[in-house]
Amino acid sequence: MKRLSFALAPVLALGTWIAASSEDARPTHTVARGPLAVTLDLDGSYDSPDLFEAKFRPDGYGGELSISKIVSHGASVKKGDVLLQFDSAPWQKAVAAAENELRAADAGLKAASDSCSWGDKQDALTLANSRDSVLDAQKELEYFNTIDGPQMLKYNELGLKNYEDSVKDQAQELDQLEKMYKSEELTTDTADIVRDRAKRSLENSKIYLEMRRASSKKTPDWEYPRRKIHVERAVEQSKVGLAQTESNVANGKVQRDAQRVRAQAARDTQGEAIEKLKREGEKLTIVSAIDGLAVYGQLAGGNWTTNDELLKVYRPGEKVGANQVVLTVIPSGASMARVAIPEDRGMQAKAGQKATVAALSAQDKKVEATLSEISPVPSGGMIAAKLKLSVPLESVVPGMKCKVSIAVADLKDVLLVPASSVGADGGKPAVWVMEGGKEKPVEVTLGMNNGQWHEVKAGLKGGETILLNAVKK
Repeated sequence: MKRLSFALAPVLALGTWIAASSEDARPTHTVARGPLAVTLDLDGSYDSPDLFEAKFRPDGYGGELSISKIVSHGASVKKGDVLLQFDSAPWQKAVAAAENELRAADAGLKAASDSCSWGDKQDALTLANSRDSVLDAQKELEYFNTIDGPQMLKYNELGLKNYEDSVKDQAQELDQLEKMYKSEELTTDTADIVRDRAKRSLENSKIYLEMRRASSKKTPDWEYPRRKIHVERAVEQSKVGLAQTESNVANGKVQRDAQRVRAQAARDTQGEAIEKLKREGEKLTIVSAIDGLAVYGQLAGGNWTTNDELLKVYRPGEKVGANQVVLTVIPSGASMARVAIPEDRGMQAKAGQKATVAALSAQDKKVEATLSEISPVPSGGMIAAKLKLSVPLESVVPGMKCKVSIAVADLKDVLLVPASSVGADGGKPAVWVMEGGKEKPVEVTLGMNNGQWHEVKAGLKGGETILLNAVKK
């Protein structure tokens, strides 16, 4: 709870008086100069920067934390004493699982590396075959243009000529047979048989010749051009196939290399994880870093989280969470105090201001202190602050309550008005000055205040008579 203190002597010297000539007279005050002492009187608690919090800080282990050993609540401990120990069985299972994952990562890395090796060899063979296909197609086109194509046309010509020559030869042979049978004495039947056979053969050959003449046009008009186009297209197709193969080979290599890099990264990550996990085993036993008193719970904001339920939970076999403060070792005595300053007075507090601190059990024994730290961010209308004691107090324990008085200001000769005389006119601070029996608002600029008196920096000169109770507008 805050309490504002102020000097009473200046009040008597400021000439406050209440006109009581009639029941309707309104109390007034004569503005005068005087001293103004401003302090912040707050409730606080003792603290120490040397507290040691016993908690499991995970770096790789995220499994179960079951208490197997814990020091007694309120026990005195020395630096190096075991405070807390967790069951290692879940951690060992986690290590075994991580080692299995590492073996799987090793296998994945080997498979990716083998894929790169065999893939490169296979790509080389595929590229060689594709390039050979281009050479073969180009050679086929070359042979077609120089040998196969011309021969195709030549064979066609020779085939037609052979048919023509055959018909000519058969005609000559028939003519010779006719002449021969006229000069020789052969039976009419025999001559007829030979002549008829020759005539039939000649007639058939003439028919075949006409057919051959008709079909011979197909070769130069159709078969040769089509064959040439097919051979030329085969060259282009083989080139396209080579380009596709080169692209596929390049992309395949990138994919294999990327997979190998991912597999290597996965293996490295798993390797680092298991190393962290193995080191976590050392954290399962927490020893004290200082001499002091072991207290279950945590000192948070000057208050202990310790309660009866907590005392029941923190025992062997019970489970706790990672980063949970199980117990705190507090050193003997306190060297600092912490307070919460109301937000409306927070601007008055400055680091370096002097203060006094007194335990609730001995408020007459005050210790000097210095305001050392003020939080830049308020919370719940309060601003957290810390004070450094001029001397460590061995008789108190962090978390014990105290009374804090911070000397905010000690002004010696300033213009003062009572807090009750300050109101608002048009939303701005004002006092009501009495002139000729009438009151009028006067805007004022205010400075420091201690809850009962305001410093006036502008708007009044001193000597004015003002209403003691401000008009509310």
